[in-house]
Amino acid sequence: MISKLKGIIDTITDNQIIVDVNGVGYGVFVSLSTISKITLNSPISLWIETIVREDSITLYGFLSQNEHDYFNLLITVQGIGPKAGLSILSALSPEQISSAIISNDISAFTSANGIGKKTAERIITELKDKITKTNINLELSNISTEIKTNTKTEDAISALQNLGYTRSQSFEIVVKIINNTPDISLNDLIKLSLKEINNF
Repeated sequence: MISKLKGIIDTITDNQIIVDVNGVGYGVFVSLSTISKITLNSPISLWIETIVREDSITLYGFLSQNEHDYFNLLITVQGIGPKAGLSILSALSPEQISSAIISNDISAFTSANGIGKKTAERIITELKDKITKTNINLELSNISTEIKTNTKTEDAISALQNLGYTRSQSFEIVVKIINNTPDISLNDLIKLSLKEINNF
């Protein structure tokens, strides 16, 4: 079982690279975000997930252990295979995946090639409990469910979405503000949220 590869990038295609390791070329499928960060003939170190099927052995590579961990988490979801997992990681970083799950942001996942609404809903449903156990967005996930689901929170998030901000981005800002100042009015919550977003 191959778990890590270190070598020179010999070939780059749309979704796969060949890594030359002491004269042996390993074909490795990678995300588009990885493709955008690498160049030919440069050294590379990849975390590898080896998928063994009856008729094939396929390598999937990741620049960080965190991305590798999220790939393995995604492919535990019913209907999400390795290709779909890479597609999601091509569209979203691990941090964005975490935020999208915690905030129920279906549109974040449907932005990935080949991921429809039902699949996005399944990802959120099946991974919500698992994601809150990770250290990503721990502060956000620890905020009470009551705060995250109350009417004022949803109204403020909806207002920000109507202004063109994503649900994940809006959710994170709004929930943190209302957690610190629970008695804030809806208008002030929206104004402060807009100020915070524009300061990013």
